[in-house]
Amino acid sequence: MIFVCLYEVNNTKNPSKKGMETDMSERKQAPETPWYLRPFGPLVSLALLCVVWGVYGKARLSGRRTRAQRAWQVVSQGCVYDLGRDLTRHNCFRYCNRGSLSSAYFAQATAALSDGYIYLALTHSNSPAGEVIGLFTGRAYNHISLAFDRALKTLVSYNGGEGGEAPGLNPETLKGLAERKGASVRVYRLAATRHQKQIMLKRLRKINQEGSAYNLLGLLFPMSCQPNIMFCSQFVYAMLRLAGLHYFRKNPLQVRPTDFVEWDRRGRLAFVAEFTFDGVCLHCQDSIPQMRPTAG
Repeated sequence: MIFVCLYEVNNTKNPSKKGMETDMSERKQAPETPWYLRPFGPLVSLALLCVVWGVYGKARLSGRRTRAQRAWQVVSQGCVYDLGRDLTRHNCFRYCNRGSLSSAYFAQATAALSDGYIYLALTHSNSPAGEVIGLFTGRAYNHISLAFDRALKTLVSYNGGEGGEAPGLNPETLKGLAERKGASVRVYRLAATRHQKQIMLKRLRKINQEGSAYNLLGLLFPMSCQPNIMFCSQFVYAMLRLAGLHYFRKNPLQVRPTDFVEWDRRGRLAFVAEFTFDGVCLHCQDSIPQMRPTAG
């Protein structure tokens, strides 16, 4: 699962709206990479580069031109090096993120408790890192977030942080998720009672107070060293299961972002809208074909 959620490691933007940010003096910043971990980034980059070149060579030999072109694009964009360099910011054994959600965030989430739904945002980033993920998973959508309100002002998920913020639980914005030309975010809603949303919000408060970290190790091996160390799809599935809203059964450490749509065999999710970015502004479309469930 190493390539399932790497998009969020270094490409998810956090909110910039007034009132949604916590004062930076109160938030714990990502710790500086220790000197003994600095060589790890280039080594990981080299390993990933070898794997991508292997995919390219195999695709060329088998006549799969499209896959070969995608592999070449991944190499030429230099995203493999960027990913390897970014990995050293993470801590897989202890919490490095605390207080990332502000009081304004919780006020907005509380105001939306009677909305009747919880919202899931599935993101296709169209970023270099997203291209790496798509090359290995065959999935264009590589990040999942949840929100308590239809306006998506309470978007939240686990990601790699942005602008010096620590990896782990962080607020997000629709604009930040779809920041690249050609990117898109599909929004779905799932019926939820006020009590179920209260359960999820209470858990968010607890994580925000105790601390969190991004489960980078969990992308390599099915493990998590502490309860609040998760990646995006692991987090969303755990929250839904806690509130009794999960509609498929799977090990949280093996859940991919697209599973929430592909494994919805009973039609529990309702499509809301798709947001796309053309390089200038966001566009909203409220009727598109939904992903077809796959055999599981």
